[in-house]
Amino acid sequence: MSSTSAPVVEHGMLTLGRQLGQGGQGTVHQVTNKKINKAVGGGWGVAYKEYSPAVLPELDAAALAAQVDLPRTLSAEEGRWLCDKTAWPAAVVQRNGRTCGLLMRLVPDQFQFTFRSLAGTSGGTRRLANLEYLLNTDTYVAGIGLNISERDRVMLLADLAATLKRLHRIGITVGDLSPKNLLFTTDPEPECFLIDCDAMRLQGITTLPQAETPDWQIPAGEEKATRSSDVYKFALLAIRLFAHDQTATDSATLTTLSPKLADLARASLSQDPARRPTPTAWAEQLTAIVPVASAAPAATQRRRGGSPVASSASNSSVTPPPGNAAPGGGQPRQMSGGQIAALIAGLIAVVLVLGNVSSGSDSSSTADAYTPSQTEAFDADMRTYEPYEPPGGDSDASGVTAGEEETETPSATPDPVGDAEIGSCFYDVGTRTEVDLVATDCTTGAFEVVDIRYGTTDLGRCADVTDSDRSVSSFRHDLVLCLSYLNPGGDAYHAEQGDCVYGPNGPGIWRTVPCETGNFTVLAVYGGDDASNCDGWPRYNLWKPFLGPNNADLDRVLCLSMNYPDDMGYAEVRQCLLKRGSGDTATFTNTGSCSTSNVVVTGRTSDYGATAFCRGDGWSTWRSSEYPELAYTVCYRWR
Repeated sequence: MSSTSAPVVEHGMLTLGRQLGQGGQGTVHQVTNKKINKAVGGGWGVAYKEYSPAVLPELDAAALAAQVDLPRTLSAEEGRWLCDKTAWPAAVVQRNGRTCGLLMRLVPDQFQFTFRSLAGTSGGTRRLANLEYLLNTDTYVAGIGLNISERDRVMLLADLAATLKRLHRIGITVGDLSPKNLLFTTDPEPECFLIDCDAMRLQGITTLPQAETPDWQIPAGEEKATRSSDVYKFALLAIRLFAHDQTATDSATLTTLSPKLADLARASLSQDPARRPTPTAWAEQLTAIVPVASAAPAATQRRRGGSPVASSASNSSVTPPPGNAAPGGGQPRQMSGGQIAALIAGLIAVVLVLGNVSSGSDSSSTADAYTPSQTEAFDADMRTYEPYEPPGGDSDASGVTAGEEETETPSATPDPVGDAEIGSCFYDVGTRTEVDLVATDCTTGAFEVVDIRYGTTDLGRCADVTDSDRSVSSFRHDLVLCLSYLNPGGDAYHAEQGDCVYGPNGPGIWRTVPCETGNFTVLAVYGGDDASNCDGWPRYNLWKPFLGPNNADLDRVLCLSMNYPDDMGYAEVRQCLLKRGSGDTATFTNTGSCSTSNVVVTGRTSDYGATAFCRGDGWSTWRSSEYPELAYTVCYRWR
């Protein structure tokens, strides 16, 4: 992995405060003279993780730099999401030009809770809300001060499944997916937060060799930190979260909650990684049962003074998580629309990557929430700090109908709309209803001008322009810009019904391609992200989602059909086909009538090369190396 343009900080420029944690990989300290993401309420507190000398020889500095640089390569919306859901590395720290650690954001307040002693001997201490606390009895959970319902647990898992789905799409696999690396909150809604992200795998590369938490290992010999291994460990988490047990492995535990969830867990624990379902399947099933899950918290009783305690204070069977978790400081994550706009325009998610969480790599120590005495932003050479202000302060594309004031712009000031040409590109840093264009290079996440309609301000004039996603009018210049979104997922984002597309089975770029065996035909295109719209289309077997730009209703779902070699690919049992040729050159055609056919289908399986399945009948088999789940073996007899 080659070097990137990731932000770098010299260790000598850091003023370190108290130690927050220490583990096998190194130590974590507060940083008292830096702030991350100054655009949000004065900025977030910062933590520094220093790798221990023992692990430095194994450290892949280029891989760490690529992690830090990742949000800059994503769309603004995707970069902000990544930093909202994970403690993604924010900057590389070096000593004399050699990487020694990283910077990250302190843990947000909502992912902490007030821990109570079961004996009731203390007023409570602030700790990280580590998901490991929930893998215990209701008695223990309620006794330490957590108010958790069955529905909360379902929604936490659904949020984590959706998070894994999106991480996998970006090219990130968690690897060491275990409760020690997961935080949670239930206010205002249940959601998870992933920490220790420098241990994750990005595009198959890791900063340090992959490690696993005891009792959370994948089957021996299996490759670590893959999409399939994440699903395996997710299934363990689901089972243990509802078994209220740290080591349970029986998928039947989920049957009472939902038989379909139990089936998913059983499949997810398959010894064959290729047979495991996806996080999408988990997210769909979990979301479906949220309405029927109980919203009642674990049973509690009241002390004489009125504070809730567990019905029993005994914890003899409990395996609590380490009691030295370190809370972080920082500001609430809520951002105003103007702050988000400034943030995105200046950095296009580079600042956002710096808005993350801190935690010890392997464990942490208790510390009070901290407010730095200084509020210095990152230095200018890091390109990560001040909110961006568009030049001239008089953008001509401030609204969808651009009713801007007739103020005069100095001739030296760039005019994004007046100077636009076909092929010009912009970021839209406005809101869903108010456009605000900032000129940029033509890169993913930007809008490209694909046509300009002069002598009009009618936004509808772009309706017949190929690949036009947004239209922006200017009264001053009496024109309309027709804009096309450069989707990070590839130009298949603009595919239409009947087009053929192809891309990897997982994260990566999808392209519009000539139709041929092994790629996909687009059956339909829907706005939004609801895959259920594809149900019912003949020959539908895959859906491909594309996220649109931030603050725009431009998410899309493609309903796809695999282009099999011939009609045998979609043949059903008892269907008649016309066979021509023999051996490898044989073809099968659906003529629509048994009277014009010469074979009848007697069996079908999704296994490749399953000739024994056909019990002596003729057979035809095919598979795609990229999409083995769409393979088939079809059996037939002569009529």
